[in-house]
Amino acid sequence: MKKYLGCSPRYEWFIEEVNIEKLFDLLDKWHLPIPVGMTLFKRGVLTSNDLNTFFNTPLQSLRNPFHMKDMEKAVRRVYEAIIAKEKICIYGDYDVDGVTSTALIYLFLKELGANVIYYIPNRLEEGYGLNFEAIDELRLKKISLLITVDCGITAIDEIEYAKACGIDVIITDHHRPFDELPNAYSVLNPIREDDEYEFKGLSGVGVVFKFIMAIRYFLSINNFFKDKMPNLKKYLDIVALGTIADVVPMVDENRIFVKHGLKILSSRDVRIGLNELKRVTGLLNTNIEVSHVGYVLAPRINAVGRLGESNRGVRLLITKNKNEARWLAEELDIENKYRQEMERRILSDSFNKIERLGLAQKYSGIVLYSDRWHPGIIGIVASRVAEKYNKPAIVISLEEGVGKGSARSIADFHLYDCLKEISDLFLKFGGHRYAAGIQLYEQNIKLLQRRFDEVIKKYRGTNQQHPELVIDAIVKPKDINMDLMNWLERMKPFGQGNQEPLFCMRDVKKYQQFAFTGRDKSHMRGFIEKDRYVFEVVGYNMKDYQSYVRNHDSFDIVFTPEINQWFGDRSILLKLKDIKRV
Repeated sequence: MKKYLGCSPRYEWFIEEVNIEKLFDLLDKWHLPIPVGMTLFKRGVLTSNDLNTFFNTPLQSLRNPFHMKDMEKAVRRVYEAIIAKEKICIYGDYDVDGVTSTALIYLFLKELGANVIYYIPNRLEEGYGLNFEAIDELRLKKISLLITVDCGITAIDEIEYAKACGIDVIITDHHRPFDELPNAYSVLNPIREDDEYEFKGLSGVGVVFKFIMAIRYFLSINNFFKDKMPNLKKYLDIVALGTIADVVPMVDENRIFVKHGLKILSSRDVRIGLNELKRVTGLLNTNIEVSHVGYVLAPRINAVGRLGESNRGVRLLITKNKNEARWLAEELDIENKYRQEMERRILSDSFNKIERLGLAQKYSGIVLYSDRWHPGIIGIVASRVAEKYNKPAIVISLEEGVGKGSARSIADFHLYDCLKEISDLFLKFGGHRYAAGIQLYEQNIKLLQRRFDEVIKKYRGTNQQHPELVIDAIVKPKDINMDLMNWLERMKPFGQGNQEPLFCMRDVKKYQQFAFTGRDKSHMRGFIEKDRYVFEVVGYNMKDYQSYVRNHDSFDIVFTPEINQWFGDRSILLKLKDIKRV
């Protein structure tokens, strides 16, 4: 049961109450700090076995891939293709999840001696997913087995066409299927309705990793390997990259992939292309964390796909030539800078349009469109709009009367279900809870704005209240110590489903007047005091709190503690999520 703790200018504060007596055994056996124990308990880590899996993330905890529907059928078909030296094509997607999925299975099949090529459509010329022209091209290349990665689940007509061309298709995907599945040779997707696979949150590259696990096992029991089996652990740097970039829940198998993959990404054993990408971004000899992947490495691989052509991203991951790797890494870095400049222009244009037309006040969901916006950037812009205004957002790029749109959601709203109700407006659409892509005629955009607003109100109601901020534990100053920080370090990697814990400290005093720093004075810094403990605090993007905190001295704060290092000294900094006057 959630308890209401009040409201700030941005958020309504809640905390889920827990009976501390239920935690005594775990706290005592594991010597957990109470705030950590309460946080994990609320996230479903309830037993000693759960804690062991959570903290140690053993690879042995990965689930049996043959529990996924159609897996054995797909594996047998690949085995037949390898033995017969059939020509196999991996058909990918142009985002990081698609690029890593393509590179992963391509490298693995190459290691097995398969006759394999890959194909990624040009985003601007071909759009998302399978298309008839690409199938024609692959038919001419004598492809007999096509394996889609991170796409294909909605390509019903295209797969029928491939079959008519004599091409068997194995779909590996994690996006929401339509009511009708494609008539492919096999369909590997844990969220298909008839699939009983226990974990539904895999990324596209996660599904592919389960596929190669199954292939390796099947080949081993059929005496395929003359010497030792391939070590799949060496591929986890690629799997971690795609998993983090696709922002899937950081729980269960995803957490295992990322925890082990980050170790490889941080080591000298990382593949040469990623090592060169670390070099050009200043991350050599750095302990790579989720933030480094999400904000530094992945955007550079994404940049070329967003601007049209993704082949260089795949080549970076599969090359064994250092000179090629260095050239590719530098090219991706240059493309990313160009993409960032385009993003800044479109974001500024979007925010100006929202404020000028009052769209955030008029509608429950925001729809923006222009014929001047690059289609490869609109997904990022939609994410920023949804985050800033706490509303689902669709951003559309127009060309010759047709709009290509990217939609992004917020925490408490199922975007795909919403768009499905108004799918008669679209030429095509697909996606999942938090993100989707659409295509529609320009004349339907005004109708889309109205109906998008109506269906959001149907699900969320008309009360546009502040978003909820759910606190993990209320702490005292003495709880914030290095022992707590060591346990928080062990809780990494953080992400959706395993967010950085949010702690609340009540009735703290302003130790000195808060300062606002940064280029546009948007970051709040200062010191607070309680029970003779003094902590430094920093709140990013809190410019709008300047007058709220100026003439007040007592506050409740919500924060995440982090280690602050300065010339070898280590202290604990409180990174503010929110602040509320007492």
